[in-house]
Amino acid sequence: MTPSEKVSKKIALEAKKDKRRIVLSIIGLLICLGILYQLNNTIATNETTQNTQIEHDIDVKSMLPKFDPELLNTIKDSTDSEQVILEPEPFAATAYNAGALITSWVFLLGEPELDFLKVQQNPSPFRGEIFRIRGKLLHTETISRIAGEEPEYWSLIEDEQKQVVFFAGMTAPDTLFSHDGDIFVLADGYFYKNYRKKINGEWVTAPLLIGNKLISSTPLEKPKNKVDFKIVRKVQDHPIGTHNDPTLLNEMQEMWHLANVAQEWRRSPELAKEHNQKALLLDFEMLKKLVDEPELYRGQVFELGGEVVESHTGRAKENPIRSREISSAWLRNSFLGDTLLHVKSAGKMPFNQYQGNSIMRGFFLMLWAYTDTQSKPRRAPVFIVYETKEQMTTMPQGTHLAIYAFLGFVTLLGGLLFWIARRDSEQQKKAMIDIQKRRRKRHESK
Repeated sequence: MTPSEKVSKKIALEAKKDKRRIVLSIIGLLICLGILYQLNNTIATNETTQNTQIEHDIDVKSMLPKFDPELLNTIKDSTDSEQVILEPEPFAATAYNAGALITSWVFLLGEPELDFLKVQQNPSPFRGEIFRIRGKLLHTETISRIAGEEPEYWSLIEDEQKQVVFFAGMTAPDTLFSHDGDIFVLADGYFYKNYRKKINGEWVTAPLLIGNKLISSTPLEKPKNKVDFKIVRKVQDHPIGTHNDPTLLNEMQEMWHLANVAQEWRRSPELAKEHNQKALLLDFEMLKKLVDEPELYRGQVFELGGEVVESHTGRAKENPIRSREISSAWLRNSFLGDTLLHVKSAGKMPFNQYQGNSIMRGFFLMLWAYTDTQSKPRRAPVFIVYETKEQMTTMPQGTHLAIYAFLGFVTLLGGLLFWIARRDSEQQKKAMIDIQKRRRKRHESK
């Protein structure tokens, strides 16, 4: 290889290196500008996670069976003698439709209540309409109309306003209700007529609903703004090593009692103001105390925080505060080690509305045992929450300006380095070309 070729190769190699340095400088500048833009965007806007609550968009009314108006018009109940008769054809049609009636339909219809006064005064417009009744079971009996066919399960129910209603169920209830003590039930059915029937030797006249089956329910608990410790101290914590379904919490009377109080405090924050100031902070030391003696802290107000790793809102089963939904979430807090926190709230609580950590206040319920995804036995403290807010990350005054100044300096430094690399590259090229020219002249002069 001639000296001229060596010089040309060296020039090409240096140009390649210069090109690489220039590209890296450009990438560095872009990264700095990107960080600057992201910081400005984060400060200017408060991003939140998407609401994962799924709203139902099913047209339930279009799914319901249609009654023949002319058939319903054959039902008569204006006199005592008409009220004791069950017209065969319209009764059979209503019973057939009632056999397919499911509780979800009534839930999505908004749990329509029966207006007893209007039904008594003018029953015709209400025939074939769906209603939901909750109340105390006064009387039950099984009626077989035709040999070989399924029996009907009749009952008399007294609602919480002391109004009575007949309910004819086409299917046997899942729970065999006895007559010992007060039994509370839910009945969904189509209004048929004002019916008259003798119960225990006395005539009773009441609206008749025809439905699928009776469901076990629970009496309404009046709104409470203070924890009843006689109720919550009945809770038994789970020993570690047992495995329980967290959804079973939704059936605990004690959980619903705390949810009742929490619901009232959500509606009236002034009720919680004094308790918020005395809330116990759930740090690692407090967690150890809580695990050692949970009964001492049951029903107490705690302040806890962490990142919501999973949350959902679902339909609530029968409960004493008539909540249609129940919300649950799991929190992770690095200051509490690998212990997860389980939080719950009646209704729609937006546990997942914040992108970062959340601060919550609520009542301690119990230690709940479960097995994690690695088959390791654990226990999670359970809290019934009445308040949640975003944990704001605060910086010293002037910090943002310092960050901007630093990034600006880095950007200028990157630009300066880019200019120096470019200048050195050009000077090096020029020097190499001059050397090559001098060598060529010396070669030509020889």
